[in-house]
Amino acid sequence: MTDAAARFLTDVRVLQLGDGIAGSAASALLAQLGATVTRGQATEIHRHGPAIRTSRGMAAAVDLVLDREKNCRTQGFDSGDYDIVIVDGAQQTPETGPVSEHDGTVLVMISAFGADGPPDHRLPRGEITAQASGGLLAGVEDPDGHPVPIPGYVASRAVGAVAALAALHGLERRNRDGGAVAVDVSAQEAVIFCAALPECAHVMYRCPGRAGSGRYLAPSGVFACRDGLVRITAVENHQWKGLRTALGDPEWAAGLDERPARIDHADLINARVAEWAAERLKDDCAALLQANGVPSTPVNRPGELLASRQLRHRGALRPATLEGRDATVLGPPWSVAHSPASAIKRPGLTGLRIAELTHVLAGPIVGALLGAMGADVVRLEDPDRLDIYRRSGPFADGVAGPERGAYFAVANHSKRSVLLDPAHTAEHVGAVLAESDVLIENVGSSRLHRLGVDPSALAGTGLLTLRVSGFGSDGPLAGYRVYANNVQAYGGLAGVCTAADGTPARLSTVLADPLSSVFGAVVIAAWALGSSRSTGAVVDLSMAEVVASTVAEFVASASTGDEPADGDVVRAVHPATDGRSVAVELRGAQRDNADLVAALITTNRAEDAAYKLLNAGVEAAVVRRADELVSDPHLNRRGFFPRIDHPDPDLDTGSLVGLPWRFLGDPPIPLRPPPALGSSNADFARTTHADIPI
Repeated sequence: MTDAAARFLTDVRVLQLGDGIAGSAASALLAQLGATVTRGQATEIHRHGPAIRTSRGMAAAVDLVLDREKNCRTQGFDSGDYDIVIVDGAQQTPETGPVSEHDGTVLVMISAFGADGPPDHRLPRGEITAQASGGLLAGVEDPDGHPVPIPGYVASRAVGAVAALAALHGLERRNRDGGAVAVDVSAQEAVIFCAALPECAHVMYRCPGRAGSGRYLAPSGVFACRDGLVRITAVENHQWKGLRTALGDPEWAAGLDERPARIDHADLINARVAEWAAERLKDDCAALLQANGVPSTPVNRPGELLASRQLRHRGALRPATLEGRDATVLGPPWSVAHSPASAIKRPGLTGLRIAELTHVLAGPIVGALLGAMGADVVRLEDPDRLDIYRRSGPFADGVAGPERGAYFAVANHSKRSVLLDPAHTAEHVGAVLAESDVLIENVGSSRLHRLGVDPSALAGTGLLTLRVSGFGSDGPLAGYRVYANNVQAYGGLAGVCTAADGTPARLSTVLADPLSSVFGAVVIAAWALGSSRSTGAVVDLSMAEVVASTVAEFVASASTGDEPADGDVVRAVHPATDGRSVAVELRGAQRDNADLVAALITTNRAEDAAYKLLNAGVEAAVVRRADELVSDPHLNRRGFFPRIDHPDPDLDTGSLVGLPWRFLGDPPIPLRPPPALGSSNADFARTTHADIPI
């Protein structure tokens, strides 16, 4: 049976308190997984408008997207009656009663900087603080390199996804140990994890060159077409060859087949590709390049997603009603094929046996998260197809080695490695899967077929398979080759990120990968903890749909014909005297003082400007880059970048990016080092009786 739902949490009751978007997003995600969610409020909740340009219609769209699967009550609820209570911006009132710990309840507390932040960190903060302090704004820039504020609630939604995963981790602890469980979620840490993971790894391991997608060489960027923009990313030599073929093998491309040559001639390449793209429609341009193996996608505005053939094929567009008008909303970013229940009973997350056939970021990070939460995760590694970050770095200190990949370390901690024998790959994969409860894969259908892996057949044995891909495993775009920036373009995020003059912003963040990983981990955790854990299933997660969910209110509003208008919220970023930037969010009458706010920032050091504005009641935060985050005293006091024994003996120790939550009163959740290649071969030779080389 195939449907779009994963009703794994039908026996879980959730109470949401407070008007924070992160808490609303967390409970909405749990509701999509079948939980019964109550939104408790003393009076009508007023949410800030979702954009730099907002209207009442857009605010209603936010409420529709976040609350359509919830029960809303103003009185008559007790937090002790629920399995999970999520608190974000809640006020203690006679109607709501005190928010406190109860035996059998998981209390999830979301704050800007964690429960132990210094006094000024404990002031109420919102979306712009999360974007700036979490490193997201440093990865969204105008053509001159200045940070660009993102409309909507992209950062808060990332925090919400992390909070949902933290809630399920708390549920695992409650089920195991009993009593009350309190979980501390830091919005800053959640955004760092989702928006600045590779950039932080680059700094921690002293990698040369630029971090993240800034490493991509020409052509990489957005190019104007007759009807909009197209995102093209031709990084590898074989992709360049495909680009040349698509362009008719022009003379100017001769001699540029190797990466160094394309770096030296980037301006020429980008200019010629721009000339070529300008004559075409963006969908046709992307389709032609994809047919030749080049990652390319149209840059969509959220409203254009309503006409997406891919989303329609996957049933991602759902009917709804917005202020009495027919509207369209996005469904969950996954589809599920269920199998009949088996006799298998699983204990939950602790000891859950997970096998990985993954590469790059989106697949591996799912396993790292679950490994840190107690699962036994095994990477199945083929020496002929090693992960790109094992093979090509970026490497610690610029010295190559299979254990020295900086991005590999932060995406693959807390798991084990089995190095397969190329002559018996399918046999060994089958032996490991026979001992597993879950398979995580993002290598694609062709690779699975060559390995003899059939996710549907595995589901029949009671195993859950999580499939992660750019667009999902079915539909007209299922085979499209993509990087994070491609799905960010297709899913509408790049389309809403523009400079003040309307020019497209440059997104160097790879938010799509870690955020999709958090979604994937949430689904697996829900399956392992819910009443369906004896039922096999195939969960097909679309990264493009995860990205679209970050701008879901814009999609819903566009479906009614509304256009966002100037409203109650203005966001801006201004340079300070020390070369740093300060982001501000002005509400209501504060907007009349926009020029004064800008003048204050441009005549002060960044930290001083933010301090003065906060004391004046204006939300403000310094825009932080990865190097500032890694050295930040507060984050280091919280142990957010833990030191580990590194598997490469020349490095001795290394660092990781920690989990963005912890159990209140406990130290940070411990992470184990990334595994040395094949370090668990001996263990699996014993447990599976497979002839795996040791």
